Amino acid sequence: MDRKLINYQQFLEGYKTNEFAVLVNKSKAGDFVMSKFGDKYNKPAHLFFTWLGIILIVPLPIILLIFYGWIHAVSSFIIGLMINSAAKKSASQFVLQNMLESEDFWDYVLLHKGAIIQDKQGNEITSEFLDRMAKKYGAP
Repeated sequence: MDRKLINYQQFLEGYKTNEFAVLVNKSKAGDFVMSKFGDKYNKPAHLFFTWLGIILIVPLPIILLIFYGWIHAVSSFIIGLMINSAAKKSASQFVLQNMLESEDFWDYVLLHKGAIIQDKQGNEITSEFLDRMAKKYGAP
């Protein structure tokens, strides 16, 4: 099975014309946002909302349960889950935005399997960079 190979310019053109769909791995998106290739302006927002969600899920409900009752604790827990979910979704959008702005970031995300590019028929598309790397160092 031959996969279609594209370069960065073809990716940009295909994405802008809706020829390609990009599926970002939400569980890895935060790592890509915080990487050295990520946009420095997205990092503080991601860091803030990720930690806010963690604080609202774990320590704050315990404190609220002790001092104010279970309704406040459950409310804090639910709000924390919602913020965590939104932070993951936001990180995925940051990754997609950065992929469209930086070829290095695009290569980095694809190399670490943080996103999948598909055409309209659902066939997976890979980059010429990854193909070169696979030929040089061996495909996993």
